[in-house]
Amino acid sequence: MSQIIDPISSEIFERKQYLQNYFRNFHSENLWELGSAKKPGEYYVSLNGEPLSSSFSPLTQAIRLLDTYSLRATDIVILFGLGNPHLIQKISETLAPGQIFILIGDDETLIPVIWDKILIPVLQVPGRHLFSGDAFFPLFFNYLESLPIERVSGLKVIRNPTDTNRNPVFRELEEKTQTVFSAKMSDLLTKFEFERLWIKNSIWNLVHVGKETPVRYPISSLREKFKGLTAVLVSAGPSLRKNLPWLQSVRDKVFVLSCDTSLKVLIKAGIEADGVVTLDAQTNSFFHFMGESLTQIPLFADLVSSPTLLREPMFQSVVHSVTAKYQVDAEGSLVREVTAGGELAEQVFREVGDIQSGGSVATTAFDMLRFMGFTSVYFLGQDLAYSGREIHSTGTHHNEKWLTLINRKNSLERINEVIIRKRETRFVPRAGGKGSVLTDYVLDLYRHWFEESASTVAEMKLFNVNEDGAEITGIESLSPETAKENLNEIPNHNYPWKKLPIWKINSKNKNGFEKSQTNDTSHSKTNQEQIKNSKEIPSYLIPQGANTLFQHIQNDLEFMEEGLKKFEENPEVLSFQESDIWIWMREQSYLRRMVRKTEIYILRHKDLELLRKNQLMIQSIKKEIRYLKRSLYPMMDSFPEKG
Repeated sequence: MSQIIDPISSEIFERKQYLQNYFRNFHSENLWELGSAKKPGEYYVSLNGEPLSSSFSPLTQAIRLLDTYSLRATDIVILFGLGNPHLIQKISETLAPGQIFILIGDDETLIPVIWDKILIPVLQVPGRHLFSGDAFFPLFFNYLESLPIERVSGLKVIRNPTDTNRNPVFRELEEKTQTVFSAKMSDLLTKFEFERLWIKNSIWNLVHVGKETPVRYPISSLREKFKGLTAVLVSAGPSLRKNLPWLQSVRDKVFVLSCDTSLKVLIKAGIEADGVVTLDAQTNSFFHFMGESLTQIPLFADLVSSPTLLREPMFQSVVHSVTAKYQVDAEGSLVREVTAGGELAEQVFREVGDIQSGGSVATTAFDMLRFMGFTSVYFLGQDLAYSGREIHSTGTHHNEKWLTLINRKNSLERINEVIIRKRETRFVPRAGGKGSVLTDYVLDLYRHWFEESASTVAEMKLFNVNEDGAEITGIESLSPETAKENLNEIPNHNYPWKKLPIWKINSKNKNGFEKSQTNDTSHSKTNQEQIKNSKEIPSYLIPQGANTLFQHIQNDLEFMEEGLKKFEENPEVLSFQESDIWIWMREQSYLRRMVRKTEIYILRHKDLELLRKNQLMIQSIKKEIRYLKRSLYPMMDSFPEKG
């Protein structure tokens, strides 16, 4: 590091501190050199004496390669291979300052060689980042995961052919990059579609905390409560039905956590789950529970879950959580991103508990088990594939619905086949390494999520009781017989969690107090007085938090309406996004997220006239105000008129 003392490098290191690490004298068997090309003023990189670009005119080669790409101002551009210095320079010159350009190399020791002449001018420009060598690849993916993608329209990958042909690591990096980027784009589209619903549901669920049954608990109250215990996470893959006898045989040794889709399958097999998880913000999830007696089973529900479930008397207790992502950006800072609406939870609960999710109920349920401290987890029905060309196990709500569609010309097999053929399918290794199995793009994303998660929970033992689904690297696939042998030495647990308040709620009244065991009505009034006087707010709740949140949101909506009215009455044509009301709204995370789609549309269409931009934003805000009002005002009956 002592050799890099010039002011420009110091300025770059101050903004991008991780770059200093390239000068820590990494050891490498590669000999890198920056040589002068035959054309004056041009350079090429050589590896062990072999040039990685044209040694005559690498600039001409770079221009010709770049001409084959169409780069837009909203693209993220990634260059794989740093063997042509002029390709680095020309790409940077083509892109606007602030546009993201990521340089990927395969050796840390190359960077000091090309630093002064090539990299300094490029890395001075905002938006330019450099990751080269095994030590820096994890940092690259952390950066990619935490990258704000709202203003981005696509990913453009440029390859220096000599580099990418000589080292297969570039192909692996590109495949993983495409997977991460696709997942982020899918996540963004999901936000466009559902964020406003997530916020509405979160508000409804929060303002009803402490008001009526079901009794709400935060998952933080279960943190590390199950150390030393074993859990089974039950999903609804096609293999579930044939492995149910295994679960029945080990029921008294494990905690059974059911995904909502698989609950009916368990009930039909006579297995009562210890908890059921739901994540869906839409009311479709209600059909997984409809018609069943579930008062003994706590519902583990993300705050965005459909309020329809919680308005019904089927559950006596609900365990709430929020979905949050934690990532380390390129500067090494920890970034927390919570699902829209989750930021309001801190006004009602002292701590809810953050759960990480890969987008499916099963991924959320797995992180809940990790959060609660289980030592071992067995996956059941976790096929992540169309085992036997089926989508779900028989007995699920989906199958019940499809059975009503069966006739002479339309079999259950045909229904499954029609659905599968509409999806982007591929073959992946089968569990146990015996051949391959059909899956699709979305299920494969979930599989990658489980593989990444398995590598970060070394303290947990993970097993997949599955011989039919997809192989999940890092999670050992077992036959039911082997899984049963694993659990033979584990003693029966005797259901220790039933002593916790969440499972004892059925012996209490709707306010959480023990039911009176006497039938003597002469003391009923006295008992009611004692309960009223002794009632205390649970330690995990903020006093009057639900009432305060409702009033806070009501005031926000009124303030917005007044601000919009003043802006529209102003005869001057000003930019709405420079107005006082918008500056205030930007600080209200839940409100700004509701108009995220419109805001991004305006950012991507800078050629729109000012008046049109203002109209789009104002119309969008008014629409969201009406949307929240329709959700809030039916709740007025739940609140006192005064105080």
